[in-house]
Amino acid sequence: MEGLAPPLKCLIEIQSALQNGEAIQRGLTRYLQIAASNGGSDEEFASLLRRFLFLWDQGQDWRSVIVQVKSPQRRALLELIATGLAGQPILSHLEELKSEIVDACDSEIRKHLELLPIYMLAPLLLFQFPAFLLLLFGPLLSRLLQELSR
Repeated sequence: MEGLAPPLKCLIEIQSALQNGEAIQRGLTRYLQIAASNGGSDEEFASLLRRFLFLWDQGQDWRSVIVQVKSPQRRALLELIATGLAGQPILSHLEELKSEIVDACDSEIRKHLELLPIYMLAPLLLFQFPAFLLLLFGPLLSRLLQELSR
């Protein structure tokens, strides 16, 4: 599952746990263990999820964590986790959210791919164009300097 978006990894672990007849907490624990061993991009979402679960376990206002989240998919996943922790069925909602997260990932990838040609122009302009100018004007400058030195 390397390279997947952290909310999608978490959702897959929760979905797997629920389909296997386990509690949602088991899926969350498994995701947090995987995120701790991998680190990297998972760390931010994993720490957010840990803070959310801590507030949930303590009976404090967990909605303060959700308000801080900018991504609508992450916010929806945290709200869905809260619904599942409250004992409500969430498996069908997980499928809907999974398709939304996959669509959001696809659109983000498409956006990056659209910007890639623009980013690739930078090396062209910085390195290849000056080299081409040297090839074009190099012999002219060499000849001019030879003529001036006479």
